[in-house]
Amino acid sequence: MRRLLCSLTFLLPVLMALAQTRTITGKITDENGNPISGATVTVKGTRTAVVSDANGVYSLSAEAKARTLIVSYVGKASDEVEIGTNSVINVSLKQEDSVMQEVVVVGYGTQRRKDITGNVSKISGDAIRNTPVQSFDQALSGRAAGVSVTLPNGVLNNPPVIRVRGISSINLSSFPLVVIDGVPTFVGNVGTSNNPTSTGVTAPNNILADINPADIESFEILKDAAASAIYGSRASAGVLLITTKKGRQGKSKVNYDGWIGFTKAMNQLDVLNAEEYVTLKNEGLTNVGTPPNGTTRGFYLQTGPDGKIIDTDWYDYIYQTGLSHSHTMNLSGASEKTSYYFSFGYTDQEGMLKKNTFKRLSGRMNIDHKVSDRITIGGNFTYSNSTTFAPNSGSLPTQAFNTSGLGRLPLVLAPNVAPFNPDGTYNINIAGNTIGQGANLTALNFTNPVMILDLNKFSSESDRVLANVYADIKLFKGLSYRTVFGIDYLNS
Repeated sequence: MRRLLCSLTFLLPVLMALAQTRTITGKITDENGNPISGATVTVKGTRTAVVSDANGVYSLSAEAKARTLIVSYVGKASDEVEIGTNSVINVSLKQEDSVMQEVVVVGYGTQRRKDITGNVSKISGDAIRNTPVQSFDQALSGRAAGVSVTLPNGVLNNPPVIRVRGISSINLSSFPLVVIDGVPTFVGNVGTSNNPTSTGVTAPNNILADINPADIESFEILKDAAASAIYGSRASAGVLLITTKKGRQGKSKVNYDGWIGFTKAMNQLDVLNAEEYVTLKNEGLTNVGTPPNGTTRGFYLQTGPDGKIIDTDWYDYIYQTGLSHSHTMNLSGASEKTSYYFSFGYTDQEGMLKKNTFKRLSGRMNIDHKVSDRITIGGNFTYSNSTTFAPNSGSLPTQAFNTSGLGRLPLVLAPNVAPFNPDGTYNINIAGNTIGQGANLTALNFTNPVMILDLNKFSSESDRVLANVYADIKLFKGLSYRTVFGIDYLNS
């Protein structure tokens, strides 16, 4: 009997302890009902905590006196749930709506905007996302005070002229330094010609067009010395900092971004038809005392092989309605330690001038990994291939839109002259390489634009790799060390 009483005495604390704990299970989901893996479930006021599994399910043992569970997950608003007498508790977490301080990227890191003393303009990537542009620099026009962006002409892939607070030097380049994810890059026109007989005549190639605008998160334009001092003399004309997109906390997402559009020259000037042209030209000869005589002077109508009067609208032979389209697919996401962003893009554009095209194929990979609370590593990799065909020579080398250039020939060419001879050959004077005069007795001295377009040999192609790897080490609160190795390889 004594042994039985002793046994009951020893078992009583164990039975009391078992009676004071209970098992609580449940499932953690988001506002859409999707399970959340890795959510932390804690008994308030204790160190008892578990993490939900891949299906969002959790199970924990809590003391009988426990009253509240705290459920938390990165990117979601934490929730406190009363336990009561429930043994099954399901929780739905909502997206966290937090007010964050606006930060600005500068040469040596990021700062809160209110702490910035230099002159910095920030442009969100969303501001240009729906703008159908070939290159991101074209979309900066009018979006930042003190920044001028001018397109020299309508030829595709022509680099714009960017000026930050005007011209900074008489002899040196006034193009701002462009830094992409911490790596200074090439800028300007790097076009080369595949015409072995050319003498410097090239198709344009804007090197900044190699960057897919859909991959850009934000722009920061550093305008004064205080903001751009870390880059030294290279920043004398300002600095354009570009930050590309990264994965955001949550499940993996696949996004498609695309647009389609048309390019057409608008507000074209009205020109004379053949009869009006001949009448006006002969009237001018008469007014200066040298009327047309039918042998050495004068302008006359002529007929084609079909017996109809030749009346050429040169606009139809030079200009077109160009079809353009761009497509980007990206995969992004992040866990508590690793973020990733992968994208693939394709752009195909036709200009308003015939035989003017631009194509770009690009791919990007951005990865960041938090090794520990103090160390973060990552890297970015971009490859792009772009090809441009452009009637850059016009009728005078490198002057497609000058007075005698291809873009303006419809305003000066005679409408009573055909682009082709009756036998189908180009209507040209071999000696001067100019268009045939037809029935006109006065030299025209302009090149046949149809021949220019058909025989266009000017193109530029570039393969580019832009990559960097970095390590960020937090030495102590308020001070970190960051090292970056980058490469910008261009084969043009």
